[in-house]
Amino acid sequence: MKKFIEFLNKYKGYIIFIIILILSIVSVIMQNIDRKNSIIINNKELKNVDNKIAIYITGEIKNPGVYYLETNSRVCDAIDISGGLTENADINRVNLAQKLSDCDKINIPTKQLENSSNLLDNSNQNGINEIEDSTTNKININKANKSELMTLNGIGESTANKIIEYRKNNMFDSIEDIKNVSGIGDSKFEKIKNYICVD
Repeated sequence: MKKFIEFLNKYKGYIIFIIILILSIVSVIMQNIDRKNSIIINNKELKNVDNKIAIYITGEIKNPGVYYLETNSRVCDAIDISGGLTENADINRVNLAQKLSDCDKINIPTKQLENSSNLLDNSNQNGINEIEDSTTNKININKANKSELMTLNGIGESTANKIIEYRKNNMFDSIEDIKNVSGIGDSKFEKIKNYICVD
């Protein structure tokens, strides 16, 4: 026992270093496992995607990424399959019942302190009051670059390019004008109208 204690005292620095090294390696391995799990969580769906829609979910979600869902799935289904919400998710700003379409992007927002100076009360078509960010936080469809346009729900790279191409000859006078762009109909417009502006 005495020799063992002497050994520990003699090589204490090395032992501490080895323990720290082992813990670091274990931590890296666990992080990699978590990343792989977030990718394979939807693996069953990848076997047959012919009759499924692809969606991209980001923000305050446990496993952000691209997932394949059944047609007619809703936002709540996307949240379910991606592992659920984080503690910082502001669920009040998400329409859980919204029906999803192929190539939709869903961003789960972070909780923010309410500030009356940058919030507006508006009513949607159904007469339900909702709170939306002021125009300072909206995407200006006359000036936004491709990356900014792609942050809008349902706007992928192809549609973003069409918006940019359209405005080379026709500036948007109102947000409704974006429906003149091929691929943006009434349904997609309803999803983005509260997040875009023209000035």
